[in-house]
Amino acid sequence: MNKLFFIVALAFFLSSNTEKKLSDNKIYLQENYIKIDKTDPLYTKGRNIFKRDCAACHYIGMDLLGTAPPLGGITKLRKKDWLYKYTRNSYQMYEQGDKIAKEIRSKKSWGLMTSFPNLTDSDLDAIYYFVEKRYEMTKKGIPVEK
Repeated sequence: MNKLFFIVALAFFLSSNTEKKLSDNKIYLQENYIKIDKTDPLYTKGRNIFKRDCAACHYIGMDLLGTAPPLGGITKLRKKDWLYKYTRNSYQMYEQGDKIAKEIRSKKSWGLMTSFPNLTDSDLDAIYYFVEKRYEMTKKGIPVEK
């Protein structure tokens, strides 16, 4: 009887550790040991600004091509000051001969990004935090919220 109870309890424990659990706007994907709390104020601020200013061109899952390139992993490819400067005024960087801005425009055939000069460092911190968290969620199979 004790062996049966132990086997049933073990099976239940193992099956519950690989489920996606949704509760109180929090997503826990235990099998991959990540915890993403969508009530995180920085995530929420970044998501709201992204939806307002970026989602028309960049796919919100951060992994697919929109009318602009996917942004997932961008903070690992570019330095923070470059990203902030480019987000605020890509045209100026292109005109001043920035190598990456020119490459994006010429080799990749992307248009210049809309300028967002009014975004504060705090706003940009939130946007890029959201970008990377959302990308992490996408890689783990967590669907984009509508």
